[in-house]
This record gives sequence, structure tokens and C-alpha cells, in this order.
Amino acid sequence: MSRYWSSLVHRLTPYIPGEQPKLSGLVKLNTNENPYPPSPRVIAAIDAELRNAGELLRLYPDPAAERLREAVATRFADFGITREQVFVGNGSDEVLAHAFMALLRHELPILFPDISYSFYPVYCGLHDVAYATVQINK
Repeated sequence: MSRYWSSLVHRLTPYIPGEQPKLSGLVKLNTNENPYPPSPRVIAAIDAELRNAGELLRLYPDPAAERLREAVATRFADFGITREQVFVGNGSDEVLAHAFMALLRHELPILFPDISYSFYPVYCGLHDVAYATVQINK
């Protein structure tokens, strides 16, 4: 299968996730697990939807997330934020992928801390973007 990959993909160093402890009861903050349960309002909304046979759960959400973008813009209107300025994605990896594709096509390298999200170098390799790490002083 790898014979079909582009030369760009062949040059990539695979992403290796950080340590994943096997102990039960741990909250793995490095994988964005939340130490808190969902809000009672979220549980009530899910419960109400399930009592409706999960009718809405079988549908794809609005790809433009119009209601969410409008709600975020309304919440931050005092800061001059408009719906057009709100970007919604399916997690931080998708948002980062869009940022790399849209904003990072130039000759200057991007900089990020040496102790940072370990996927940044992978994205740089995937999108052929030069980068340099900056040491954080202790």
C-alpha cells in the first residue's frame, strides 16, 4: 500500500502518542480527558433526545455550525466578535489542519515551544512547512 503514498508522506516521522497509563481511575489530561462529569443540562438534553428515539442523533450536524457560531458570537459580542470570525471544527486536530492549510504557506518557519503539542512537527511535515522549536527557559 505504501507504494501509493506521496514522497511527502514517505518523509514523515510517525506520530507516537504519549504515555497511556493502564491504571483505572486516572484522568489522562494529556489526552484531553475531563475530570468532571457532563453538565446536568447536557445530560438532560441527551436524555430528552434519547426519549425521542434518538431521532436527531442519526443525522449529521450542520457542517457550518451556524447555531453554535452565532451563540459564540453573541457571548463575545462585547469584544466585537462576529459569527464570521468564529471557526468550528471537530476537535483541535481538525482546526490545526485547517490553520496549516490556510495560513502556513510561506518561506518563513513557524516557531513553537520545544515542550509543546507533539503533533506540531507531524503537521509541519505533512504540509511541508518549515519549523523551529524555541527552548522555554525554566
